[in-house]
Amino acid sequence: MADHPVLVAAQRGLASVSMALVVTQFFLAAAGAFGATSFDAHKSVGSALVPVVLLLLLVSALLRRHVAHAAIFFGVTLLQLVLGSVGSDEPWVGAFHGLNAIAVMGAGGTFAQKAWGRGAAPDARPA
Repeated sequence: MADHPVLVAAQRGLASVSMALVVTQFFLAAAGAFGATSFDAHKSVGSALVPVVLLLLLVSALLRRHVAHAAIFFGVTLLQLVLGSVGSDEPWVGAFHGLNAIAVMGAGGTFAQKAWGRGAAPDARPA
């Protein structure tokens, strides 16, 4: 199913939705940290992000397009959920939740660039 237009569109859409959720996570974490709200919304969006990125990985596997990068994005996203859960009881583990958030943003952002065909040299892009 390589280069199937519907799957390519799905991959791009899921990459975009994933990044919108990641940015929302940063906003909600800051809102919780500064007392504007509780962390409940942050937890809910984080829980919703995992299946979205899993679906992105599955679509990428069907396309055989950027699969390794999608797996990395899924891995750091799943790790983020674990660090957040364990971190509520173990504050030093929770500190890594903040650091790993940067990895989630980086992996997701670079995946989105690849999915949309940005960042590659013009001669390296598929015809």
